[in-house]
Amino acid sequence: MTIPGLALLVIAVVFADVAYRKLTGRTALPWMRTEGERSAAAIGLEQFDAAFNSAKRHEMEQRQSVLMHRENPGDGDGGVEVDLTAGRVTLRKL
Repeated sequence: MTIPGLALLVIAVVFADVAYRKLTGRTALPWMRTEGERSAAAIGLEQFDAAFNSAKRHEMEQRQSVLMHRENPGDGDGGVEVDLTAGRVTLRKL
């Protein structure tokens, strides 16, 4: 498939999804049915932009890596407890 053909396909899917969403109030694409997700138009055009813009591709890869890393409260704590109201710092052995 050529680049202009891909662009026309993305635009056609976007228009079809927007029209279906306006008629029924929900999307036709099963993977887009969760609340709070971006529309197919945003995702399709972002992927198309990433194909030609290396900075956009890097941004998308960074977003994916941030989603995979989880931060738990207390990670990197270091054994220090600070109580500002009492004006006290407690050091714990790890």
